[in-house]
Amino acid sequence: MKYNPYQKLTIGATRTLKALQKAMLTLLSVKSFEEITIQELCDGAMLPRATFYNYFDDKNDLLHYCFMVFQKLIDQNIPETLDTQDYINTLMENCFDFLDLHQKVLQEVLAHNPTNRYLINQFRFYLTMSMAEAFKNCPHQKLYKVPQEMAAKVYSDAVLTLLEWKYLDKKECSKDEAKVYLGIIVNGISDAA
Repeated sequence: MKYNPYQKLTIGATRTLKALQKAMLTLLSVKSFEEITIQELCDGAMLPRATFYNYFDDKNDLLHYCFMVFQKLIDQNIPETLDTQDYINTLMENCFDFLDLHQKVLQEVLAHNPTNRYLINQFRFYLTMSMAEAFKNCPHQKLYKVPQEMAAKVYSDAVLTLLEWKYLDKKECSKDEAKVYLGIIVNGISDAA
């Protein structure tokens, strides 16, 4: 990314980023990520290509920005004082709430972006990196019988499996059931389990 996402944005930059994010989501609802062009993104955002390149190197960069925005929305009500297990449970609950709220858009995006393609693989990668960061900052690292990177991967894979099971396979699963399943899936990597 060419700009610092943690820096306070001007009104114009905020408007530009929102327009590009909206254009990406709109296009993902009608075609695969691989088929989307920079020109289509710029046309959808009603911005010149030069403006796009002021913020992003390519469409992959914009996609990662979109993931960051979604993560901020999902993370916004999670207290920083939670231990890792409670953080993961709250994260999964917030993911369920976010995806339930945006289920129509999610189904449209998934209809054009199969699970074995770039978009979903990038989401998996992004979630794994986010979990690794959460584990790196975890005050309870000593509870894990395996390296923290491995624990982060197990947790992110478990959360992804639950999300895919509910939203891709369309299985009935409440948040409470998902928490129980998550505990069962990851039981054994933590001494606290």
